Amino acid sequence: MGGKPAHFFLDERYQRIFVIDYLNELIKVVDIKSETMITTLTESNYPVFCSFSEQYVIVSDFWGHKIDFYDRSAMTYSHSVRTKNGPAYSLVKNDLLYFVSQRDYSLQVLDIERKGVFQEFSLSGRVPVFYIYDDLVILPYYDNYHTWSRDYELQNSLCIINLSTLYRWDIEGMVKKPLSVLRLNEGQYAISGYLDNGIYQISWGDMETKTLVQWQNHTHILDMTLWGDYILVPSMSEEKCFVYNHHQTLLKEIQCAKGVLDIEVYYDDGFLLLSNFDEVIQLYSNQFQLLDEQPVGQYPIKMLIHQDRVYVLCMDSGEINVFQLVRD
Repeated sequence: MGGKPAHFFLDERYQRIFVIDYLNELIKVVDIKSETMITTLTESNYPVFCSFSEQYVIVSDFWGHKIDFYDRSAMTYSHSVRTKNGPAYSLVKNDLLYFVSQRDYSLQVLDIERKGVFQEFSLSGRVPVFYIYDDLVILPYYDNYHTWSRDYELQNSLCIINLSTLYRWDIEGMVKKPLSVLRLNEGQYAISGYLDNGIYQISWGDMETKTLVQWQNHTHILDMTLWGDYILVPSMSEEKCFVYNHHQTLLKEIQCAKGVLDIEVYYDDGFLLLSNFDEVIQLYSNQFQLLDEQPVGQYPIKMLIHQDRVYVLCMDSGEINVFQLVRD
């Protein structure tokens, strides 16, 4: 593929993968069946994120300060909507686009059909990713902790907005550089931050943060996932993946490659870890045993599973590696 691919997104309906190329500042579109690049999307000055509505491929143009809309079927440019500075991560829900701006700190709500922003919520810091669970928007403040001084920059770890009542509240800054939020039950969510050494729980309407489990040392957590009764938490700095049974409150560790920045589960069969440091992909069974390890390209940064295939995006080698998964 070339360039500097930094993120990719799957359109299951049309069997396409949209790859953001930071070097050339465009989006390359790959057909899954033929495994070839079929077109590019070029109307965005600096694309950073993609979402999909019923009709559109929706692109956040960070330095253009706009949201770009492309026809999802034909992949032709349709229109743009001006936004606050630095639009980035976005989610589509009920014909609305929710997105955060990272230079003018805000959550904005865009009516896709009417082609305009109709609601804004000011934020007190940068939010790189957010979640919508149970009609709540949960927004982690990633810059709430200074790594060099070990002091809090912001008072709060999270902002929560109820989409039905528009009531909002903040969770105090116990979680350090929060990124990952998982839904455990209605109104109950597990959360962990990049500099944390544990998993915490927040609950609807509760201002306090509960500690679910902790372990020794910081582990530089970039991803975690829910898999049945387990919360799986890989580490960027240690050769470990933490496995926490949140029903039985049991914690164990399994050995893995170092520098894991992405984890994906594969039905009930097992899960995969992507190591950025060792440049490998690892497949584990549902008994947490290592089944296979395969090398990937240079500086792997993201993976996704579609049907029985794993796609690994490699930034420095400018390629997508494709692996076939075989189920028992």
